[in-house]
Amino acid sequence: MQTLPASDVPRAQSPRRLIASAGIGNFAEWYDFAVYGVVASILAKQFFPSGNPAAALISAYALFGLTYVSRPAGGLLAGWLGDTLGRRRALSFTVLLMCTGTAFIGFIPTYSKIGIAAPVLLALCRLVQGLGTGGEYSSAIAFIYEHSDARLRPVRISYLVTMTFLGITASVLAASLCTAIVGESAFENWAWRILFLLSAPLGIAGVYLRNRVAETPEFARVTAAAKTEYTKATPIRGAFRTQAGAMVLFFCVVSAYALITPVLSSYFITFMQDSGGISHGVSYWISVVINLVMIGATLVAGRLMASRGLQRTFVVGGLFIAVVSVPAFALATHGVIGALVGGSLLAVGKGVVAVAGAMAMSYMFPAQVRVTAGAFAYNACTVVFGAAGPAIGLWLNDSTGTNTAFSVYLAAVGALSVVAAFVGRKRLSSAASSSPAAEQLVSTNTD
Repeated sequence: MQTLPASDVPRAQSPRRLIASAGIGNFAEWYDFAVYGVVASILAKQFFPSGNPAAALISAYALFGLTYVSRPAGGLLAGWLGDTLGRRRALSFTVLLMCTGTAFIGFIPTYSKIGIAAPVLLALCRLVQGLGTGGEYSSAIAFIYEHSDARLRPVRISYLVTMTFLGITASVLAASLCTAIVGESAFENWAWRILFLLSAPLGIAGVYLRNRVAETPEFARVTAAAKTEYTKATPIRGAFRTQAGAMVLFFCVVSAYALITPVLSSYFITFMQDSGGISHGVSYWISVVINLVMIGATLVAGRLMASRGLQRTFVVGGLFIAVVSVPAFALATHGVIGALVGGSLLAVGKGVVAVAGAMAMSYMFPAQVRVTAGAFAYNACTVVFGAAGPAIGLWLNDSTGTNTAFSVYLAAVGALSVVAAFVGRKRLSSAASSSPAAEQLVSTNTD
């Protein structure tokens, strides 16, 4: 086994503190992301005209996708911060911004009170949240990646991904508990706001934890090696000049993950309610179970990746999604048991591709531009495949007159991920991201 130089060995740092400090923001990011989808049907009634329920729901999902519009800009901003001022500072910035945008949704008056201003304010809050989430994931992954040696990275990153799914689970669980405590009528009228307001203490906790951990040794080494401030200040140009091919490959291999994320965090809940005839409360509890399955799949996938490699993990995950998507949605139309089985199948596929995608976000790019390149490529993919996912699902089903047409689209994107993993197997199977030659290339091109 190759031995790292002394300068590359991460200094002693509590693994639990590292994972907690990075994971709290991922927890908050995906809590914020999922809570909107969980109550999308309620927001459609609160913030849009009530004359056409289908149009109101599509409008609500359009605003769900609006977050993705500002994510690439947020990714570049956080990437610049992370690649110039440090991973830790970028993490504090992203968690504060996204939690602020989410918490303010809890204060917006409804359409019946302020008219068109209600959806406008909702859109602004979603844009602010997107700026924060755009750089959160890549910054946190780079932080864990650079604080860990090669043997521990896959498993530790699987723990980080698990924190994102715990955030999704917490949003559904919070909705379930609120509904059970106050009743569905009160929850739809006002108690849904509590879910958004809970984001504020999450943001405060995130900033506190992230200010109590050290910067990564790899970033310190790269900073010390930089010859001029001008070299340090151009990670955006460096990323596009030297990593364009890697960014395109990353875009393709994570396409299945980008699409299946909003499917399980929001669209599938609405699908259970509309096509499976399942109530709000029951659908929330089903979603909790599905997320627990997803967490288990994620932990297993981390160990799979440690033993089998990144490229094979992408192939397994993408192929699984391609095969099970259509039968999973067909099962979900047959009551509670069908929804549990169908959702669990999708959750297994998502767990595998989520860990592979997270690892690739740092593995495929050199340290000087790691956060910038990873964040931009990831957010570009989520814009194309994730932003319109729920809206496309509703449109496809409505246009074809069937309730499972969208599942064919999901299966096709899963196949795309598999093809990309085969095409890019050399890049995904080599440690190009940690190669000194690759890092020298970036330094040369950013002068």
